Amino acid sequence: MRYLISKAQSTRALLAAPLLTLSCLTAHAGRPLATEDAGTNAQAQCQVEAWVDSSSTARSSHLAPACGLIDGLELGFELIKASPKDEQAQGRAAALKWAPEWLAWQGMRFGLKGSTASQKDPSETRWRQANLAVLAISSLPINPQWTAHFNIGRQRDKLVGVNSTTYGAALVWTPHERWMVFGELTGTDKTPATETLGVRWWLLPDTLGLDVTTSRGNATPDSAAWGLGLGWYGIHF
Repeated sequence: MRYLISKAQSTRALLAAPLLTLSCLTAHAGRPLATEDAGTNAQAQCQVEAWVDSSSTARSSHLAPACGLIDGLELGFELIKASPKDEQAQGRAAALKWAPEWLAWQGMRFGLKGSTASQKDPSETRWRQANLAVLAISSLPINPQWTAHFNIGRQRDKLVGVNSTTYGAALVWTPHERWMVFGELTGTDKTPATETLGVRWWLLPDTLGLDVTTSRGNATPDSAAWGLGLGWYGIHF
């Protein structure tokens, strides 16, 4: 089981053209959150998530499996198919997250994540490495119903040679074992922040979840996007 709430680690695109490119590069953030949590799958346990994000200008479909290699160490992948295909870049990413249970202080859990992403532009036939990133993660249980997550990191845009600082903060409310509601703020020091609200309904508690999200970029016209996803957790092999 994940730390307080079971959820996958994956990227959520915002779908306005420049934001879709950014989302392809930030490999494996928390679904349905974009903010990472300090938890991993146990050894030999996996999860699979699939979701679609839509805006007025584009749509992206995501498939993101992740598995625990050993306790506290998780490997994840993501494939991103964007449309219109002749306008949007296609993406793929991999991430390794380390968050052992002993890495804690006064109830707060910590972790680290490294990721890389590649993209293929509509006019190209080959994939190009687009991003390298490292992220520091913390999760704080406020009480049995409320949890806060905080991220700070650095990423290197390989396509334009620009470094940026990334951040994320999320507040999660779990009023019932079948419901999770959250709000978050994410972004970089080079781009406007993104505000997101979302809800997850567990069809099977901690096993099969359906989620809906809505996002918009601050001071970014026509940046509103909606997401619909399905996650399957606790898969053993």
